[in-house]
Amino acid sequence: MAELGAISSYVLSVQQMQMSLIKNAIEMQQQVMETLLGDSAAVVPPSENLGHNIDISI
Repeated sequence: MAELGAISSYVLSVQQMQMSLIKNAIEMQQQVMETLLGDSAAVVPPSENLGHNIDISI
């Protein structure tokens, strides 16, 4: 019976780790979206010599 408790505890910790990873991924995606769709003050003006302009459809 103790093995069942240990396995359950292990499964719970793995699930908590997975939820934490999912939460971090969502937060990073939100930061990317805020950067891409944020106000115009955060947008760097295009350069004639550097970088590329790209269209992103979501």
